[in-house]
Amino acid sequence: MTNDPEVLDLPEGLGAPRQISQSIYALLRRHIEKRTFPDGLVLGEAAIAKALDIGRGPARTALEQLAADWLVLRFGGRGLIVSYTGRPVAPVRKDLYEAGLELSQSDRDAFGLSGASDRIYPQVEATISSCVAFGRFAIDRLAMAEHHHISPTLAHVILTRLETVGLVRQDKLRWYADKLTPDQISEYYEIRQLMEPEALKRAYPLLDRNRVIAARDRLKAVMARGDVSPAELNQVERDIHIDIVHACPNVQMVRIIKDSQRSLITTMHTFERYGSTPKMVLAFEEHLAVLEAIVAGDPDGAADALRQHLIRAQASTVPRMIDLPPLDKDRYPPYLLPVEST
Repeated sequence: MTNDPEVLDLPEGLGAPRQISQSIYALLRRHIEKRTFPDGLVLGEAAIAKALDIGRGPARTALEQLAADWLVLRFGGRGLIVSYTGRPVAPVRKDLYEAGLELSQSDRDAFGLSGASDRIYPQVEATISSCVAFGRFAIDRLAMAEHHHISPTLAHVILTRLETVGLVRQDKLRWYADKLTPDQISEYYEIRQLMEPEALKRAYPLLDRNRVIAARDRLKAVMARGDVSPAELNQVERDIHIDIVHACPNVQMVRIIKDSQRSLITTMHTFERYGSTPKMVLAFEEHLAVLEAIVAGDPDGAADALRQHLIRAQASTVPRMIDLPPLDKDRYPPYLLPVEST
């Protein structure tokens, strides 16, 4: 084990310390040259290490290189200061993300954040999606990090990804998840009616027939039993809307479908939370018609059955999402803070 300070405290999977310090240098230089940071921002090794979830050694090396290139100045306090005039300026101490720090995909890869983000992201997306039909929420990034046992940096990366898909947004002070309205849900259903049947037809040649038969038989067993657990209901939805539709080879089409299916997550969790899961007999029959058509080798028939299912689902679901009661406090995580809609 080495005692080199640039090797200590680096997350597993990161590259050599020199590569990390060069990545930090490039990241900070980019923000300074674009004048993203406020004039007078203090850059310290501890703040950089915290923001990027790395050790202090590489941060110190990057700061020294920035100082050597006259991109930051030394001053009477701790750390180095950003000065766009090259003259002394009043120090500004802020969280680097609040000061405008943004990480590109290559930045996230360089600092080993992408893999961890991929593991946690689905859980956070499902949690927030399941609440937004009930109202607008502010998101406490630090509380989110604590709740999911991740670093504040990783929480920021996940929120940035959620912002990209439109689930959350950021203003100058904090993050928000805006209320998903019945009109928006209706629009999402219209997108799904147009795209999911076509995606099914394109996916058809790639489907494993035995898996489709297994999904059909699983659904028949649930229908014969007469009751369904939330987990089984989720699996029934996944069998068609995820496992089959997402097998479409058109990557951009699948991306748009995934975005539009966020309403499915919201409505399913909405009904589950209040014990008001709708009678699923008709929906199960519609799902069965889709699966039977695929097994029979009729992708056009399956696509038409899927389209009719989504039309009926829109007509029955959207009215139920109007005037929902407030979400009980014990039904959402502590990092979501209800706020009045604007």
